[in-house]
Amino acid sequence: MSAPLTVIASAAYVDGLRDSVGSNWISDANFIAIEAGDPIPEHEVAQSGIVLFEVDPAVPSSMDRIRKLRQMRPAMPQIVAMRNVDLKLVRTLVREGVADVVELPFSPEEILQTVVAVLETHRDAIGSEVALAPVIAVTRALGGSGATTIASHLAASLAHAESKPRVCVFDLDIQFGRMAEVLGLSPRRSLSDLLEAGKRIDGALLQTVAEHHSSGIALIAAPQEIMPIEALKIDDLLRVIELARGEFDYVILDLPSSLTNWTLNILSKADNVVMVVEQSLASLKQARRRLDLFRTLGLDHRLVSIVVNRTEKKLFGSITMGDVEDALGRPVLAGVALDQQTLSAAQDQGVLAGSVRRKSPFVADMEKLSERIAIRVEEHRS
Repeated sequence: MSAPLTVIASAAYVDGLRDSVGSNWISDANFIAIEAGDPIPEHEVAQSGIVLFEVDPAVPSSMDRIRKLRQMRPAMPQIVAMRNVDLKLVRTLVREGVADVVELPFSPEEILQTVVAVLETHRDAIGSEVALAPVIAVTRALGGSGATTIASHLAASLAHAESKPRVCVFDLDIQFGRMAEVLGLSPRRSLSDLLEAGKRIDGALLQTVAEHHSSGIALIAAPQEIMPIEALKIDDLLRVIELARGEFDYVILDLPSSLTNWTLNILSKADNVVMVVEQSLASLKQARRRLDLFRTLGLDHRLVSIVVNRTEKKLFGSITMGDVEDALGRPVLAGVALDQQTLSAAQDQGVLAGSVRRKSPFVADMEKLSERIAIRVEEHRS
């Protein structure tokens, strides 16, 4: 398939389609077994290129799915599946924006033919979905590992590339976010304003909330008031992130230390996950536990980039890069030198390290890291 297919239908129909002989092509589809009248969870179709879903004309909430899906993903083609297809009803559905209709129970051959035809017709729309900006999620093995500093400087380094890409950073540490402080900004608006807007959010509001830094990056700051970590609704957050992906060329997410349902959901959808660790036993132990969890959840290990922060060259008693790789069972993408003096001076002035000391080893390492991350992202998306 040239675009991710999501199939949403009652369990009996989903199971029947999965068990169909000769339909191996559909094994890559995302199957969601819910009743025809149940609402479709927005996060389930956030990455879909095309959706095929059951509709029961006798159930108003089922018919309402068409309108709600169009609100969630205006450019995503919809294919409706229903029993006893009626030509008059089909015409009504097409006027409502439905791309095509197939009959229940599912026929793999009919689905394939219909999906291919719809994708051909909606090639431009599907192409615009694929062109959305990549998402780079920055996480950490332990709190205090300097991940926010890495995220801010990574964003700035990406923004300084020759093509001058537009880069947006989200401070998603909704309890203790410090990105605005690190950048010397005092934003009047924050992530809360976008989440509260719900489905009324648009590009204009996003740009109003974004606080622009002299480095060229745009910041969506953490809420000023502490929020309960599980109070954030994943559907609302995914809507905001997807909008940002259409407004910018890179979206960087600085995640909190806590692992929650919504942070894990975000990590599973990122184009690259930057795992920040340090050369300490405590950091490596927690990093290994998190990597084990990611593997259990099905996160592709190739999308996780190990970055060692605050590296020092010591003769005795230090944990080497080789030790880090052995402990994690993964190669290290990059090490970032410790340069506390430069970073402290930069934060005092509300600027990034390069503005204080251009030839700082920290700055040089961050430039190398951004180049490697950009290459990894491009390889993943190609």
